[in-house]
Amino acid sequence: MYEIAICDDDIVFASTFSATLTEMLTAKKVPFHLNTFSDPSALLSSIKRGEKYHLLFLDILFQSEEGLHFAKLLREKNYHLDIIFITTCSDYAVASYDTAPLYYLLKPVDPEKLDAALNRFLEKNTPGSLHFSTSKGHLYIQMCDILYFEIYGHEIIIHKTNGAKETCMGTLKELEKLLPPLTFVRPHRSYLVNLDHITEITRYQIRLSSGITIPVSKNLYHQIQNTFIDYAEKNSLSF
Repeated sequence: MYEIAICDDDIVFASTFSATLTEMLTAKKVPFHLNTFSDPSALLSSIKRGEKYHLLFLDILFQSEEGLHFAKLLREKNYHLDIIFITTCSDYAVASYDTAPLYYLLKPVDPEKLDAALNRFLEKNTPGSLHFSTSKGHLYIQMCDILYFEIYGHEIIIHKTNGAKETCMGTLKELEKLLPPLTFVRPHRSYLVNLDHITEITRYQIRLSSGITIPVSKNLYHQIQNTFIDYAEKNSLSF
């Protein structure tokens, strides 16, 4: 769950921006909780109460340069979070450099720029996740939540542990190149299977934790067996 804060004294903008942000994160199926603050002092009080935030959308100006000064204070106190500045003026871009902002958004915020900013944040802060481009937009899924991939025509079907399915365009060959080593195995030209969810390998068949079985090509049977044994030994699994 990502804790996200918006800090902006323009109440109308903050409300509209919050709705847009919520819509984008929901479309990406990213778990999050969003808080909105009208000034840095209110946000600081929240932090002092023990609230921790992963991402902050911060207006630079307010009535002065208060937003920039607040960002510098967060860095001086070693408060670890990503900051995305939102402002009507680009003059402070150089001045904000020392605060190491993740992104800089100008008002009115371009949805494509916001999407790019969110993607940068998610790519940086979502270990063990995979990113897919779908007809509905960008999608991030934890590898542990994927049972297997199945190719169907020109679409890749992503079968998840909760029974849900997602689709994206591509080929399994291209997808294989993007996956970390020893995480998925390809027992058949139509399938890529998560090694972590394999419970049993019998002759020409893989059984998954969900009870689903996946076929194993005869020519690949011994190779798949050896790959699973290597994976099991590396992860101290019993089987």
